[in-house]
Amino acid sequence: MKKISPDLNSLFWTQLFGALNDNLFKSALVILITYKNISLMGLSSGSMVALCGGLFILPFFIVSATSGQLADRLNKVWLTVKIKEAEILISLLGAVGLFLENYPLMIFVLFLLGLQSTFFGPIKYALIPRYSSPEQLVFGNAMVSSGTFIAILIGTILGGIVAGIQDNYWPLVFLLFLVSGLGLYFAKKLPMDHQGNIEDINESVELAEVDWNFFSSTRDILKLVFKDSNIGLLIVGLSWFWFMGAGLLSLLPLIAKNIFNGNESVATLMLFTFTMGMGIGPFLLEKLTNGKIKLFIIPLSLICMTMVIFDLAFIVKLASKQSAHFMSYPFPLGFKDFLGVSTSYRTLVDLFLLSLFGGMFTVTQFAQLQKITPLGELSRIVAGNNIVNAATMVTVSLLLMFFHGQQFSLSLILGILGVLNIFVCIILLYFYQSEFNKLWRF
Repeated sequence: MKKISPDLNSLFWTQLFGALNDNLFKSALVILITYKNISLMGLSSGSMVALCGGLFILPFFIVSATSGQLADRLNKVWLTVKIKEAEILISLLGAVGLFLENYPLMIFVLFLLGLQSTFFGPIKYALIPRYSSPEQLVFGNAMVSSGTFIAILIGTILGGIVAGIQDNYWPLVFLLFLVSGLGLYFAKKLPMDHQGNIEDINESVELAEVDWNFFSSTRDILKLVFKDSNIGLLIVGLSWFWFMGAGLLSLLPLIAKNIFNGNESVATLMLFTFTMGMGIGPFLLEKLTNGKIKLFIIPLSLICMTMVIFDLAFIVKLASKQSAHFMSYPFPLGFKDFLGVSTSYRTLVDLFLLSLFGGMFTVTQFAQLQKITPLGELSRIVAGNNIVNAATMVTVSLLLMFFHGQQFSLSLILGILGVLNIFVCIILLYFYQSEFNKLWRF
């Protein structure tokens, strides 16, 4: 068992509670809008849910560049504490919106939560190499990556539960303040003196100037990201994961409902399985590589993901032939009934393996990104990564909307994603061919 530094431990809990609060409120709001059939300004409840997702991601487009510049310019721990203090005020505003049942205000609160997450994102990845020894860099990234996905899972489930309590918002409000308060508590345990000293920063890198203009700051950040081809390649790889991840996650509820006629518990089981893979994958990688960064893992893990996607497409196609039988049931399949279906376990294994290899794919690239990027630029590089990630997530959403509009089957959509993955595999194999050849000596 590796000894975790107190600083890294505090960072882990700070980011976990932040992600938990975001997803807790987001999940609860989506459930409330859906089941209370809320419509605003001519938008249906379904469109409102889509709007919520878009508004949460929007800050990653408009202020990521500025957030990266601020994080490289100012003391990162001081900024973290201020962000967590703002989160408590945002939670208070959310409580007001809930008790007044003011949905425009609640949607604005969701935007603010996305905004504070945008400012914290570049900070947490810039602090990992400061709180980890070079030998612990993969482990530190594994902790943060796993914590984020665990928080997403717990927040999504808890939000759905507390939102389902009939006309009683107190449990949700209590959780919002508890989680944001715990985030602030751990943020204040971060060592202020480890951060913000100019001598800690690579002297060849000038301190970042803060540009509040969205267009010029975004342009400058993207220029910085792609100035070094090695860094640019890592950003492209990370963004491709979010393209695939966002696409696959959006398909899970449809697979649960339309293929297996499963209820909400089946969709939650699939989400839980996917999230567990993302949590375990980074730590398995750390064990297999003994904490060392092995770049051949990048194309290898993507090749494994591709094979699993094709297997999942095959299983979904097989299960879809039985869907008429599932639909004949008087009620949707619950947790136990779903596990009685012959293809259920293979579906869950595929979802677990997909996220397991996905966790290895992302952590290796983040660790390498932190290793080769000067500390004075790291927050801005991560901010640029967030911008590209957000763009790819929107792109896959539009692509899936087109596929659904063309009435493509879910197995065909999965197959198309697998084919796209093959092209990216070829590109990564080309750039990492020398590292990939080392696989046979590993």
